[in-house]
Amino acid sequence: MPNILIPSLTNDLNLYLWEINEPLEWFEPQVKLTSDEDLEYSSILGKRKFEYIVQRFLLQKYLSGANPLMKKTSNGKPFLINHNEKISISHSKNMLLLSTASLDHGVDLEWIDKRILRLTSKFCSIEEMKVPEGIDPVIWFTLIWSSKESLYKVDGLGQLEFRTQIAVNFTAESFNQGWGRGIVERGDTILFFKINFSIINGFVVSWAYPAIIVKDRNAYIETDFN
Repeated sequence: MPNILIPSLTNDLNLYLWEINEPLEWFEPQVKLTSDEDLEYSSILGKRKFEYIVQRFLLQKYLSGANPLMKKTSNGKPFLINHNEKISISHSKNMLLLSTASLDHGVDLEWIDKRILRLTSKFCSIEEMKVPEGIDPVIWFTLIWSSKESLYKVDGLGQLEFRTQIAVNFTAESFNQGWGRGIVERGDTILFFKINFSIINGFVVSWAYPAIIVKDRNAYIETDFN
């Protein structure tokens, strides 16, 4: 189906959400694969095969210039070897989300499911467990989880404890406006992020974009959100 448009509310960040209803045979003629990619693609089965081809379909559809070539770091973070754009990818059920921007960022896509309520103590701090009045707890905790996944993807280095090293903050007001704040702590470095989110077709879509980097807690670099 056509790309589902999501205003990113962030300069330079583009979001592409695709509901995969088409068969593989619909995508394959539209995607140019290198010989290495074709070999890798032929070895993949099931849902991962769809994800592989749709990721490249979206990259080739929306990025101009040379055919985008995607690789992954040892921690699984995707990157382009022949474009300056930074990318992030998420998928859930038959939906796939891809984003591009000039700076490192993270996106996540989560199906809203009440089973999340059984897991909250594993990824929420005491403050994050407090659901503002009037907000559906299932949506609240799905958003907390999704936001932390987005922040984890920006960091890209792995080995972060979601409950203690990644923090998010949404007030009732900012929740209703579709934004919040996030922090990632790794050693003496603290990274601050703005988080935006949208609820679409039963999914929470979240994206995290850098605000401030504090190194050794003595200096910071700011980026513009306007």
